[in-house]
Amino acid sequence: MSDADTKVEGGSRTDGSPAATGGTPQLAQSLLSRHMTMISIGGAVGAGLFVGSGVSIQQAGPGVLIAYAITAAIVIAVMRMLAEMSVTRPDTGAFAVYGRLAFGRWAGFASGWIYWVGWPLGLCIEAIAAARIVNGWLPALPVWLVALVLVALMVGVNLASVRAYGEMEFWVVWLKVAVIALFIGVGIVAVAGLLPGTPAPGTSNLLDHGGLLPMGFSGVVIATSGAMFSFSGTEIVTIAAGEAQDAAAAIRKSTRTILWRVTVFYLGSLAVVVMLLPWDSAAVGESPFAATLSHLGMGNASTVLNIVLFAAMLSTMNSQVYASSRMLFALARDGDAPSFFARVSRRGAPHTAILFTASLAALCLLLQVFHPTTAFSRLVDITGDTVYVTWIGIAAAHLVLGRHDRSDGRQPVPGTGVWLFPALTWVTLAALLGLYSVMIVLEESRTDAVLALALTVVVSLIGLWLQRKRPTPSN
Repeated sequence: MSDADTKVEGGSRTDGSPAATGGTPQLAQSLLSRHMTMISIGGAVGAGLFVGSGVSIQQAGPGVLIAYAITAAIVIAVMRMLAEMSVTRPDTGAFAVYGRLAFGRWAGFASGWIYWVGWPLGLCIEAIAAARIVNGWLPALPVWLVALVLVALMVGVNLASVRAYGEMEFWVVWLKVAVIALFIGVGIVAVAGLLPGTPAPGTSNLLDHGGLLPMGFSGVVIATSGAMFSFSGTEIVTIAAGEAQDAAAAIRKSTRTILWRVTVFYLGSLAVVVMLLPWDSAAVGESPFAATLSHLGMGNASTVLNIVLFAAMLSTMNSQVYASSRMLFALARDGDAPSFFARVSRRGAPHTAILFTASLAALCLLLQVFHPTTAFSRLVDITGDTVYVTWIGIAAAHLVLGRHDRSDGRQPVPGTGVWLFPALTWVTLAALLGLYSVMIVLEESRTDAVLALALTVVVSLIGLWLQRKRPTPSN
């Protein structure tokens, strides 16, 4: 270890500083319950909702509500699976650890790396979206340069300490929640025809532009990829469990409220958009929230919204640097990544993992330089497909570990057990596999889906090769 790394015997200290047991670096356990609650919201409410949902609306029309409802049901089930496994086995590696325990080293290796790859791409997406806002204020600044500076800023926050990350999430997420609630409230008033100067739209925007499903059900399936990206981040709370002072309580609290969060934030806000505006409007595709406010005669509010959106995207970037670096740390700790990624600074941050993740995100920004008009939507779809793969792995691991625990007489902690086990887990797994199979069949989504599948096969084969060299027994 370098001089900047911590090597303290005896586990985590009460001051929240990093420690090491038997020479193994440990992350600081300094996240409070209030941090964990907001982390579970913050990672999932960013460009995926505020901007990326416009891509999904263009793909499915009003049917985007069906796409997000299907995805919301899946994410609720997946989060319940994660809650059950995380309370029993709190670990920074989260589902990579669960895959390893359920199927062997290869599965932990594959799920960890697939998840990690998705986050630098997601970080690039958020950085581009936030930089576009800055470019609107200061047109002389190129998008790629602003995005690079923002990535560097989030790296600085994460290098400072995990408490700095938690505090930033806590306050910015409150701002995001307030703005979304206000947007939905104003939208409901407008839909009801109670907003002066805005007639009630009725069902015209839902049915008069090609119907509820203008692109057919295939459009709904394609839009689920963007919805997957939007919802990705809800699982970060289980990754943060390894750095929480009371992981079990925080995870139970977060997963209990995930149902109303995803329903209100996503379905509520998107319902307002597609009821007030034609789905095929170019403005909706670019920025559905800003387009809705302009339609309601609140053009000045768009400036305020952009400021909030900018803060929201910084928050999500913050979470992405955090989640990806912790997964890379866990992979290195378990021997599935170069050991230097497991180095921890005196402040309790896995600094080499943070810097490497940010470097890949910065490299992805080259897409914005060479393909400025298509980079954003392409990255959204590819990242959404990696989320599919991650959630399939979570459901498969839960089937094995859930049965193992119950056969050993270990019942889930109250408030975390999956309902109707194993039936609900099987249904969720089947839904994920079915949707992904359709995406491979459909020409519009085939390329990105096949790329994600090919990546999964490659890392799985590498994992199998490593397992032959050093098998890991299941628990």
